[in-house]
Amino acid sequence: MHLAIRQFRLIALMPTLLFAFASSVGLAQSGIGNGDSNWITVENVKKQGDTLIFSEVQIEGDGWLVIHPFMNGAPNGDRVVGRTFLESGTNSDVEIEIHKDIAAGEMMIVMLHSDSNKNGEFDFIFIDERNVLDLAVFEGAIMIGHAIPAP
Repeated sequence: MHLAIRQFRLIALMPTLLFAFASSVGLAQSGIGNGDSNWITVENVKKQGDTLIFSEVQIEGDGWLVIHPFMNGAPNGDRVVGRTFLESGTNSDVEIEIHKDIAAGEMMIVMLHSDSNKNGEFDFIFIDERNVLDLAVFEGAIMIGHAIPAP
């Protein structure tokens, strides 16, 4: 009798367990990185004074290459320490001036933001608790960006 009750409970819990597993797999597949149509080449980033130079950045539609600092060991998406406008397509030798002293090895987030309202101005204005007007660029569940150390 007890075995039948245990089996019934296990069968009844299966949909919940499968949903939890599927959700965790979905979360594991989301994150940051490059996509097929949008990317940032982060290998061999160069630093000249207060300027970082990225060899290649690809974006569908005009947008921005943006740098957010790490603060207290974690990325801080509420602050911007550098940005530069990108035209749609492949951009070579992209220079972005940093408005904060960044020591070699200091972590930062470099990411793409769209020029959502197509005005050529970086609109870092919060439209809700998480998003700014010029939204982060995503391909599926991947936000186009990287956590990298300063050169």
